[in-house]
Amino acid sequence: MRVIGFIAAVVILSSPAPGLAQPPSPQPSASLAGAERGGGEWERFVSTEDGFSATFPGTPKVESMTYDTEYRQQLPARVYSAQDRMGRYSTTVVDYRGLETLHNATVARCRAAKGANGFDGDACQNDFRVDVAGAMDYAAWSLMKRDGVKTTHYMWYFLELVAGRLLQLTNPDQSRTFAVIHQHDGRLYIQQATVQPRMPEPILFMQNLGFVNEKGLNIRYKTFYTEGYAAEWQFPIATKPPHTLRDQTAADYAP
Repeated sequence: MRVIGFIAAVVILSSPAPGLAQPPSPQPSASLAGAERGGGEWERFVSTEDGFSATFPGTPKVESMTYDTEYRQQLPARVYSAQDRMGRYSTTVVDYRGLETLHNATVARCRAAKGANGFDGDACQNDFRVDVAGAMDYAAWSLMKRDGVKTTHYMWYFLELVAGRLLQLTNPDQSRTFAVIHQHDGRLYIQQATVQPRMPEPILFMQNLGFVNEKGLNIRYKTFYTEGYAAEWQFPIATKPPHTLRDQTAADYAP
């Protein structure tokens, strides 16, 4: 199956390659206009500002936008996009680093207005942590729920050991959308390509997303990176996170 071929190729590319050095990062030179005509050269593009690298058919167009999170917060985002005769390619980067401040402000406004007259303990709860924890799933659902879209594959996925989601979708016009979603260093990354019917899978674009530091050097982890968890990945967990214990059979138990 072509689906399996794409996934296998991704796994191979994500595997360690001891002894292989990364060449210096070239800067993009081909024009977007050339890419739109199908003649742009595929080149590595690096954004140290948004912490990623990707391969585009020419220099991507950059647009600013506002991204709505699942819990109704608006965050700054940028979309890097290009196209050629085979399809359209984009990397959307959403900056989640200011999300906690926004949620704190929402809670403060709710409490000042005495939400639910002060009787509902959840009326003014702070949804910051769940908004971050569910960011990839919400982004995936936003792609899957579009009218007429059929999801043909959905899986947990990793790139450079950064945890993520992988989707393959068939659109109403029979074009196909391939997407991977990651969270890294306070940002959400949505990498997607849509190719026309009967066109090859966009492997070159989908396999070349990377995460870079402030100097443009690619980052590869030695253990799974999951946003919000700083300790080394363990299974089963040897030391559990901070927690409390409650006896639900006790007479004085309160949920």
